[in-house]
Amino acid sequence: MTQVLANYEEQLANAKMPAGKKKVLTTALKLFANNGFHATTTAKIAKQAGVSEGTIYKYFSSKDDLLAKLLQPILIEIKNNFFSNLDDKTNLPSLISFIVTDRIHFIEVNFDFIRLIFQEILTGQLTDKSYQDFFSGNDGVLVKLKKLQGQFPEINPKLTPLQLARIFIGPILTYVLQNKLLGLPVNNDDLDIMQEQILANLTLKY
Repeated sequence: MTQVLANYEEQLANAKMPAGKKKVLTTALKLFANNGFHATTTAKIAKQAGVSEGTIYKYFSSKDDLLAKLLQPILIEIKNNFFSNLDDKTNLPSLISFIVTDRIHFIEVNFDFIRLIFQEILTGQLTDKSYQDFFSGNDGVLVKLKKLQGQFPEINPKLTPLQLARIFIGPILTYVLQNKLLGLPVNNDDLDIMQEQILANLTLKY
């Protein structure tokens, strides 16, 4: 299994970019995720990163631009690299098993990123055209899910791409939030049960 973005902070540490830009990106990610985008000022980012506000605006045209640059790598990974790793799955159970284990690992490793994305979705900030293209563009996630549905005839053809997304995302996010955000215990057989539930919902006829 190959992931272009296994851990964003590790990727930043190895990236060829000015040290000041690295500090701004890593600090902004933490502050945005913990305090929210609107509650985080560029002055606060600069102070915690140990740089001037001028350094921020040297590399980013605005705070919105900084947020977009933070989210771009993970959106690309989700839409492109993840779906390319599904090509060698020849049956539905192995596909579901891969998606569950891969996405849980990915979300746990990049939890600050995922929390930030959902904060911005809930507050209505992800309205830029690039984000709309990510979900519903010609090569967006919903289109890719529809193609995936065509590869596995066991999947109920009546399910819409949005319904497919909910079937996959709902159990995975619930598991991660229970564990990472709420600190509630998880059982050893939770992943097996989750995969069985997803399989049942995908193949349910109605």
